[in-house]
Amino acid sequence: MGLSISPAEMVVAKVVAPRDLERELIFALEEFSFFDFIDVPAQAGFPEARRSHAEETVFVALDHLEELLSSLNLSPRQKTEEVLDIDDSSVQASIDAAQDIVAAIEPMLVEVERDLASAEDELERQRTILTVANLLEPLGLDIRLLGSTEYTYTSAGTIRTANVSRLEWSLRELTQDAYVMRTIPQRDTTLVAVSVPIDLKNAVERVFTALGFDEFDIRPEEYAGSPEKIAVEAKEKIQKIEGEIQELEERKSQIAGEWAPRVLALWEQLDIEKQRVEAKRHFVHTTSSVKVWGWIPEGREQDLIRVVEKHVGPRNEVSFEAPDFAEYTSPSYLDNPSFMKPTEGIVSAYGIPQMHDVDPTKVMWLTFPLIFGLVFADVGQGIIILLIGLVALRARRRNQDWGSIMGYLQIGAEGLIMMGVFATLAGFLFGSFFGAETVIEPLWPVFAHSLPNGAPNPYRSTHLLKLSIEIGAVHIAIGILLNLYNRLKHREIRKTLVAFSYLWLYLGFVVLLFGVSYNDINTWFSSTGRVYLWIPVVGIGFGSGNNGIYPALPVTPMFFSLSAFIVPMSIMALASFGGGVEGVVEFFEYGLGMISHTISYARIFALHTVHAILSSVFISLIPALIEIPFPAVSLFGLEIIPEYLMHEGHEITPYLPLMGAIVGTLIVGMLEGLLAFMHTLRLHFVEWFSKFFHGGGKKYEPFRLKRIHSRGQRSGSAEITQVAHQ
Repeated sequence: MGLSISPAEMVVAKVVAPRDLERELIFALEEFSFFDFIDVPAQAGFPEARRSHAEETVFVALDHLEELLSSLNLSPRQKTEEVLDIDDSSVQASIDAAQDIVAAIEPMLVEVERDLASAEDELERQRTILTVANLLEPLGLDIRLLGSTEYTYTSAGTIRTANVSRLEWSLRELTQDAYVMRTIPQRDTTLVAVSVPIDLKNAVERVFTALGFDEFDIRPEEYAGSPEKIAVEAKEKIQKIEGEIQELEERKSQIAGEWAPRVLALWEQLDIEKQRVEAKRHFVHTTSSVKVWGWIPEGREQDLIRVVEKHVGPRNEVSFEAPDFAEYTSPSYLDNPSFMKPTEGIVSAYGIPQMHDVDPTKVMWLTFPLIFGLVFADVGQGIIILLIGLVALRARRRNQDWGSIMGYLQIGAEGLIMMGVFATLAGFLFGSFFGAETVIEPLWPVFAHSLPNGAPNPYRSTHLLKLSIEIGAVHIAIGILLNLYNRLKHREIRKTLVAFSYLWLYLGFVVLLFGVSYNDINTWFSSTGRVYLWIPVVGIGFGSGNNGIYPALPVTPMFFSLSAFIVPMSIMALASFGGGVEGVVEFFEYGLGMISHTISYARIFALHTVHAILSSVFISLIPALIEIPFPAVSLFGLEIIPEYLMHEGHEITPYLPLMGAIVGTLIVGMLEGLLAFMHTLRLHFVEWFSKFFHGGGKKYEPFRLKRIHSRGQRSGSAEITQVAHQ
């Protein structure tokens, strides 16, 4: 992993090996793990090589093992404690081991599942009988009276709750009140028992059909006795059957626990064999050799030569080429450390960086959690996000499967950790602990909740708004700087001039905004007065212009506006118009975005304020029930929790209203957390990416095979094969 912020340069590698060493070549590319196949056979119109009988069998055997995994409720992503050796010397060895394991398990499993299915059918039948008996009991009807008798027709079943009133109205009109109806409402359906004169049977059945009445499948002649007696007998049978089902489930779990490592290891081996078979469609075969082409990152050439020599031996030919079309058609390999992969995933969600793009992952890894932390600034809630990230990271490293939804927490674990850290730090700066302002005194004095006299601080919001705009100005300037770097790297003279003049213009605009005046543009063109150099963040709480913090520049606003605003704008216009219509559009986009995109960062202030207000609402409206006192805490001479603090004009000892903090965290934490994430994402995708990033690149998909259940052994028989034969 390097420090580059651009996709790696790519070269085309061509590997030629003897045809009888095709599997060894696959092993070499598998170990290399940086080979992204170029589908030369498809591009050249070569017919796809026919698969061998063993290779076709791999797909069938894999389907069979997947059915076995499903029956045993085993997840391939769930790592077991045991990693087994597998004979990886040939496709047939993998198939034989899989067939042996299936032959050993399937008879036991089929017997258990057959008994289990029979027991579940009988359980459902007895539950239906119990339901009908309970339904008929208030009517005083015997189950044997269901169906047709000499005088009545009685039926029981279910109907949609919305149709119950229509059924009752139809029966009343049809029978002229000569009916009995009993209902037991459930969720979306209602249990119904109906008894009518026998001569109205056909008409009532038509009503049943029209209203979607689902009649219970019960044979009354098999039951004798009152509904009460039948209900008691059904309960006893249900209890007995449930015990049998529990025993069968335990037996099934026992089989799964005993055979899981072996089944998962062989499933993994066959899945790997399937990927190898599919990879061979990229090979070009001649009578004596096999050839394959692929993209690899520049600098990996010697690694490829080494692994090919290791597996194939000296009878090979490896060559490399950097064709002119590489920068337009090659995939984008993003060389980022593993802890930045969640950020890389967010970048790729917008678009894969092109070879001419900058990869913003390394910068965004820091700016994304920073902006999120400013929005979601709270010590307690930040720590919760941090803990969720740590737990998700631990679960991912143990290959635990959290499912399709919660699994996103595992994928983005490192990102959650960073967001939790920055939210916690910002919470200390702004003095928020689980939404309460009665625990921590803000470490940044200008954001104190109260003035020294106890009155609420009226300037807090103004300072936060200025901080938000300044963060936006720095963020946008970084984006423009990345664009300048990228244009210089690719020697695009005109676009380099545009990017340089835009950076010059933007920084001049920001200095005029904060170093002269943000509410009177006329002062920008004054021939008297001074310009003060804006320094990010340090001037928060001291106003703009001559605030005692910004150093004075020996120029008038008029001169600075001409040199840092008018001149760069003119240069940018001339350079942009040289690019035709595209350049004109780019000029107006940059010019308008300079203002609108900067102002857009005020959403940091807005969302932070909403988060604080909503949290405080729960604190103030919900009775505390329990108030947790906090002792004074200092760290390295820095007062974290004071002995006393001012709140609503009164001096109090620090405390946390527990109930309001819990409810506020559960509701605000989830809603505002998601909202903060989405708006932070929006600031990066819209305001920031528009300065330098395009996307639209091709995803880099190297041939990589991952094992978590097995180890491939390419000499002798594997342990698992021996166990399967036992």
